[in-house]
Amino acid sequence: MNERRFLAGDFEYRVARREDEPVVRGVLARVATGGRIQLSFRREPDAFAAGLGAISHDFVLARYLPDRGTTGEIVGVCERVVRPCFVNGEIRRLPYLAGLRVIPEFRHRLKVLRGGFEAVRHLLGEPGDLPWSLTSIMSDNAIARRLLSANLRGMPRYEPLGELSTFALAAQPRSPAAHARAGGEAHRAVAADLPALAALLMQRGREQQLAGVWNEESLQASFAAGGLRIEDFVVLRDGGRLRACAALWDQSAYRQLVVAGYSSWLARARPLVNVAARLCGLPRLPPPGGQLRAAYLSHVAIDGAARDALPDLVAAARCEAMRRDIPVVLMGWATDDAAAALLRKLPKQREFRSQLYCVRWPDVAAPTLDAKLRLAPELALL
Repeated sequence: MNERRFLAGDFEYRVARREDEPVVRGVLARVATGGRIQLSFRREPDAFAAGLGAISHDFVLARYLPDRGTTGEIVGVCERVVRPCFVNGEIRRLPYLAGLRVIPEFRHRLKVLRGGFEAVRHLLGEPGDLPWSLTSIMSDNAIARRLLSANLRGMPRYEPLGELSTFALAAQPRSPAAHARAGGEAHRAVAADLPALAALLMQRGREQQLAGVWNEESLQASFAAGGLRIEDFVVLRDGGRLRACAALWDQSAYRQLVVAGYSSWLARARPLVNVAARLCGLPRLPPPGGQLRAAYLSHVAIDGAARDALPDLVAAARCEAMRRDIPVVLMGWATDDAAAALLRKLPKQREFRSQLYCVRWPDVAAPTLDAKLRLAPELALL
């Protein structure tokens, strides 16, 4: 069994215990991302509840110990989640690094990051885990991207895998002119659809890179603990056969996006941006401290016979979001994917981009990913 503490210079790192949960939440709430919109990724009321469907879910805490024997201050946290994902068509245990947060007073001390990465490597991991991790950084967070991809001594390599586009789509009623191009109207799923849903999701997952593994067991687990319900799925059928599906997954009960601030120019322009957004029916930017209320369009799977079904799934989800008083639907696609190009043409949407990275140590070989399979990580789990 691995030692659960790690010392590096003036810092002590250890795996968070259940009693540390309020501390983890406190750091996540205090520290925000960079970029035009600074976001605080909250985990209220329980940070450990966000590890839905995970094989393992851990937080590593960094404590500053200038004098040995002192209790010291918690200055950073890193989250590591291992989930089953499709990699080159096979189910593998893929680690994802999330919630890498250092409080402002220590943000420019490289020793904190170096020690933290060493601690994650030293304290966590099982033999069946892939030797590299996945992570993402907002494309406009230039400082973080420049620092982490600089290949500095004692740091892991951050190697780009591709760009992911997150689309924020305003909820809206379904247009009377909308019709299902897949051969049938979108309907809410029922319990009897579960086997067909799982079969379609597993079939499409194998044909994509880094897609989640959604079999009957993992879907049932999501229903039990993840706030997902079978009625959150919309499905399209053709001749009675299920051809396409997607779920409107509201995770606000345990994961929240809070705006911590804006870049100086956007802070000044926000009132005008919101006036234009209101006139155009676009999502408005909340004031600092305000929550971005949104649900994810997840579990998207479309078989070859219904390749034109995406607009209908999106329209049904936006209509359901309006019915449930959820102002925004979030969904993610590889930036260069045809689906992303289609979503850019839809009205009342905004696009935000992030860079996906493979995080590996120099002694670990870079993964060889089949380029014929498009990148399709589940945004709702990042």
